[in-house]
Amino acid sequence: MRALVVRFSAIGDCVMSVPVAVSIREAVPDAEITWAIEPRCESVVETNSLVNSKVLFDRAGWKRRGPTPSVWREQLQAYARLRRAHFDIGIDLQGHSKTALALRIASPKHRVAVRPVDALSRMLNPMAANSLGPMHMVDENLLALSRLGPFSTDPRWVMPSVSAELPAVKARLAPNKPLATITVSTGHRRKNYDPAKWARVADAMVKQGYQVAYLGGPGDGAPHSEVTTDLVGRLSLAETMAAVAMSQIHFAADTGTGHIAAAYGVPIVSVFGATDPRVYRPYSKKGRVIDLKCHPSEVPPELIVEAGLALLEENGQPVSH
Repeated sequence: MRALVVRFSAIGDCVMSVPVAVSIREAVPDAEITWAIEPRCESVVETNSLVNSKVLFDRAGWKRRGPTPSVWREQLQAYARLRRAHFDIGIDLQGHSKTALALRIASPKHRVAVRPVDALSRMLNPMAANSLGPMHMVDENLLALSRLGPFSTDPRWVMPSVSAELPAVKARLAPNKPLATITVSTGHRRKNYDPAKWARVADAMVKQGYQVAYLGGPGDGAPHSEVTTDLVGRLSLAETMAAVAMSQIHFAADTGTGHIAAAYGVPIVSVFGATDPRVYRPYSKKGRVIDLKCHPSEVPPELIVEAGLALLEENGQPVSH
């Protein structure tokens, strides 16, 4: 069987889509699984045992270069590669016109789209209707996949090994000291948590004996501190995944590293406010979500620290009081 998973972005959403590929692999061990994805997100997709190939849609690069013959050629090559694969099943997990078009051009024998958000995406592919009310994205994706065959709806993750990235990350950190990581930004103003309040969370964790490293993308900017490690904009996505995976606890607002932490089994405290955690929270039994139905920055840092320490105790990590 040849299967196509279409989820271009974003990083956290791609992580939440991994169980679809796992469910296909478990049901049909010799399936040829292809994932259509943007290059900036591809590091979260495991290719040794889970996904056989990736078709890259470099939308950000194409936009930067403008409408040139070389860009048109690359776009056509990406769509043609999907078309030539002759997929048996295909699923669009993003529901935008850009991903709907990719699935429609690929033309699998059986296809379905989840959460189409615009008129074109609703026209191009059959929709997976959900009449069960608000449902976590992970569960809704798997429910949609089950329309294509006898696939499990029990979510499981297979994530890339980060062993090759660990030495470079460890070289930036103090040896033999427990690590708490904090992602300082989400890329969306309405989701962001106040950096000055993240600094108060960091100070509290340092007093608990943890080293604290700030994570983020280029241009995010970490709070100034002499007792924390600033890794913002200094790591690749794969290295960021390694930093999260080696953490004893991770703190973040509604952003991709929270989902990465959940996928690697790392305790995660998430600060919500702009989005519905019933749908978008990190899918983890080791997670705490703080949602006061306000802007995330209105959440007191003391509440985040309290949640983090309780979570650590639940997972066998001693803390002082």
